[in-house]
Amino acid sequence: METVRFGFIGVGNIACAIVKGILSAGYINPDRISLYDVSAEKTQGLVPKAEICRSAAALTRSCKYVFLTVKPQVYPAVLKEIRSFVTTDTCLITVAAGRTIEWVKEQVGFDCKVIRVMPNTPLMVGCGASALVHASPVTDSEFETVKGCFSSCGVACTVEEKNMDTVTAVSGSSPAFIFRFARELIRTAVSHGLSQADAQRLVFGTLLGSARMILESGRSVEELIRMVTSPNGTTEAGLKAMDQAGFDQAVERAVEAAEQRSVELRI
Repeated sequence: METVRFGFIGVGNIACAIVKGILSAGYINPDRISLYDVSAEKTQGLVPKAEICRSAAALTRSCKYVFLTVKPQVYPAVLKEIRSFVTTDTCLITVAAGRTIEWVKEQVGFDCKVIRVMPNTPLMVGCGASALVHASPVTDSEFETVKGCFSSCGVACTVEEKNMDTVTAVSGSSPAFIFRFARELIRTAVSHGLSQADAQRLVFGTLLGSARMILESGRSVEELIRMVTSPNGTTEAGLKAMDQAGFDQAVERAVEAAEQRSVELRI
């Protein structure tokens, strides 16, 4: 890994999340990273020692691992530009919802190496959740190298490609669902008299502590709910109100809607 380069075509939020995560973990030396974006200013200062490329094609020529971190709708144009420079040794990493391994291979024009990943933005703080899929001719070593990029700054699991639409909804989109839940807790707290600062501290601390309990207590989520819920107490009253409002159904519908949109984006 010391002699290969890792390139990122598109330096938006997800590329920044991946790059910051792997650099914070020390998984890749910064001088092994190459960056390209149509907006050149986006590449400035992100990785001081990185190679800044003038085109997606130039980046592809110099890198073994090429992360396609652009919007899904830009993929056709990018792949058209770089396909002449993709070799049998190049490993393309797609992070776009709906863009399948087979579709990428068709765009490139031969049975190239493709790894499909669905990451999420908490990679930026070393707590990402990523699912990965690979197929021949990607080698086990190449796959483990890419998986290591994501597991170095969070959790990473290997799934079947048929499950990637669900993954897109459950971990790719759900940070926004959780952020919205946090926003509404804070908004309600403020409307009931708490200061914005106090509401934020209490909600953020509670979310962090709850996540650690899920990870570290050894108890199931159902057990943890019961631990907080006293008979006829305040928590039970709140849970009943959530039931009446259709909270569980709303979560299910959000996941299903995000999953369906991922299916619609599939080529």
